[in-house]
Amino acid sequence: MTMKETKTVCFIIAVMILQSFTLMGQRVSDSDDDFQGIKPFAQNQWYWQYKGEPAILIGGSDDDNLFQWAGKKLTDHLDLLVSAGGNYVRNTMSDRDEGNIYAFKKLGNSYDLSQWNEEYWQRFTSFLDETSQRDIIVQLTLWDQFDISSSRQWKIHPWNPENNMSMKSGTWINWRGFYSTVDEDAKEELSYQQKYIDKLLSISLLYDNVLYNINNESSESGGWENYWAVYIKKAAKETGNEVYVTNMQLSAANAVRHVMSNPDIFDYVDISQNNQDSKGGRGQAHWDYLMFLREKIASFGPVPMNNVKVYGAVEGRNFSAGSETEAVDRFWRNIIGGCASSRFHRPAEPRAWGSGLNERVQTNLKAMDMLLERLDILSCTPHNDLLSSRVVVPSIMEAYVTANIGHQYAVYFPQGRYKVDLDPWVFADTLKLQWLDINSLEWSEPEIVEVQWDGSKHDWGFRGLITLETPSNRPCVAFLEIVE
Repeated sequence: MTMKETKTVCFIIAVMILQSFTLMGQRVSDSDDDFQGIKPFAQNQWYWQYKGEPAILIGGSDDDNLFQWAGKKLTDHLDLLVSAGGNYVRNTMSDRDEGNIYAFKKLGNSYDLSQWNEEYWQRFTSFLDETSQRDIIVQLTLWDQFDISSSRQWKIHPWNPENNMSMKSGTWINWRGFYSTVDEDAKEELSYQQKYIDKLLSISLLYDNVLYNINNESSESGGWENYWAVYIKKAAKETGNEVYVTNMQLSAANAVRHVMSNPDIFDYVDISQNNQDSKGGRGQAHWDYLMFLREKIASFGPVPMNNVKVYGAVEGRNFSAGSETEAVDRFWRNIIGGCASSRFHRPAEPRAWGSGLNERVQTNLKAMDMLLERLDILSCTPHNDLLSSRVVVPSIMEAYVTANIGHQYAVYFPQGRYKVDLDPWVFADTLKLQWLDINSLEWSEPEIVEVQWDGSKHDWGFRGLITLETPSNRPCVAFLEIVE
């Protein structure tokens, strides 16, 4: 075959590959502007867009590795999420729960790391099929250290050389050896990990609804995180794809620091650890730390802030995670606070880390959807500076504001009775006010409220005030619009 004929054959093969990608519904384009998949919103980089439209990601699910589910159990759960207004799930490539299966083929009493358990990958494919069909965004975590970090899990896992026929006995003594391959440049051992990720990417890169995260609650080195981020980005580029990657550490601040230190590798931040009592904060402290992190991110250019885990479950069950009431408040603070996503963490018995997709979660997803139908949140900014308390101790008057000053204002009030003053900041005489009762999923009738001006235009401290007093002790949102 001549060189010219060889080039012609290669060109035909390349065209066939591109056509097969297109038929499967995923993006193949040389121009990121043509990409219709999940990516940062062009007009506001704090947020995502999908299929050319901005998308606020909200959700909850009863497991963090839904790909291990099959058939009606999976589809019913995804349908329930969509019916509640959700569009966002977490998926760790985890295999430690009852009923989970491993990626590798078992021959007798040992696993072969060079052969696949096809059912495992079929489950993964089906999961991505079903989420893609429903326009659900998947935040995909490649590695979950808790699959092998306990002695019980390590003892039975295929990655343990004692359980597979592919590696020499003692190659990895425990999970720490598994996660040291990059730092130690252990090429042979790393090749098995690469083979697994290559197989995963051969499937996931066929879909445009996937965001990538390297590790779950990583305690690994920065080298490990960076290596795999570069690896999957290179693989995506070679197939004509663009992917968006982050890392998740046990400290929200460290996760942000790592992204800011490697802006050429990572594309968004995940600050989930701010959403639990032991690693983040509750009440005003949760909001204040969110604003602190947002300020740091803004200093080098906005990127989406995701919360794929909002901790908190049945009151008193897990003091590290926090209460379910606090989880609900965190969910609302995240979105009001300018985050791109907020998802309720899975319930985990007996420790109850999260609330999953229970009825209370469904109600709050629906209520958020109702608010976002009216509020142009992409034009808004967190603005608690517009509030002043009606009591001496501000901390007992909780309220959280996002606003497009001069146009729209939304104030979230947790459960309780609150009375605060809002300054619309612009010179306006009247605003239209409606209350969203979150529990009953009802809007109040609109009412016109007048701005009370303190002093005159020429006085020091001249300001406008609208007094907002919650209509009940139930959680609610005050939604205001300037009346022209």
